[in-house]
Amino acid sequence: MQGGVPLSPLKIRWAEPDDCTALGRVHSEAYRSAYMGIMPEHYLRRNTAENRERYYREALEKGPEKVAILIANDQPAGVMVVGGSCDDDLDSSHGEIRSIYLMEGVWGNGYGTAFLGWGIERLAEFGYRNAALWVLEDNKRARSFCERFGFRKDGTHKTITRGKELVQSRYVTSLNPHNEV
Repeated sequence: MQGGVPLSPLKIRWAEPDDCTALGRVHSEAYRSAYMGIMPEHYLRRNTAENRERYYREALEKGPEKVAILIANDQPAGVMVVGGSCDDDLDSSHGEIRSIYLMEGVWGNGYGTAFLGWGIERLAEFGYRNAALWVLEDNKRARSFCERFGFRKDGTHKTITRGKELVQSRYVTSLNPHNEV
């Protein structure tokens, strides 16, 4: 229950090839909602359901990462990609939440908390002792969300170009509360 309102039926599972169309739609819509006002509109419009569907189809067929789907009220409402860390300066004990996007209509209802928690549990099951993720500095909502999960900035930054230059900060956490990152 979140804010006195019961959560609607929620299902989280690994995505299958038949989910690619839904994954593409959820990712593109959630991406635009998450980055409106942060990334230029012309860039956000390029992130279409069709190109995201192609990405997920290839990821499910070839990629080493795993793709999860969140279903709320019998409708796809979130997508998450997890795997080993892509960063050369982190050792093999680090898994990574490579992306997590939820439809704006489910924000603030506890779904994101359930979804990220599920992803962190999967990383621990895969044998990772630590988790990392990257967050845009300008995305205060996402930074606050990750910090509530115990993720902390480790001082690593990178500049990416998404219609303009943006700074990402890396956040890390231990998956074992008695283990230092």
